[in-house]
Amino acid sequence: MSRKRTKIVKELDPQEVAGFSQARIDHYLSLGYKPYLDEHSHVKWLTQAQRAMRDAVVSHRHIRLHRPPRPQHRKKRRSWRRDSFKQFIRAYWPFLLLIAVLIVGTGLLLIKPNIFF
Repeated sequence: MSRKRTKIVKELDPQEVAGFSQARIDHYLSLGYKPYLDEHSHVKWLTQAQRAMRDAVVSHRHIRLHRPPRPQHRKKRRSWRRDSFKQFIRAYWPFLLLIAVLIVGTGLLLIKPNIFF
């Protein structure tokens, strides 16, 4: 779901909604959705729970603007200072193994091509 919420201006009558076919309108109504007009003049189909959540989020938006956002996860920085060669091997061993196999295969192909052909 989108984190950006727009303010709901008013509830629309389902029969007056433009841009939707009658079958789609009936389908949304059968699922419990109602049409609402947001502040950008777009029609949003929301349930009562979604409408209540959107009102709660929009009403508390001004409080969040005054305090800086806290990072949810601390960024972990890799330190290559201690045992940098060992850590490099541990981090990239599949790639290094693939390169070693390719070098050995190419060497065997150049030295003894009769093994493969």
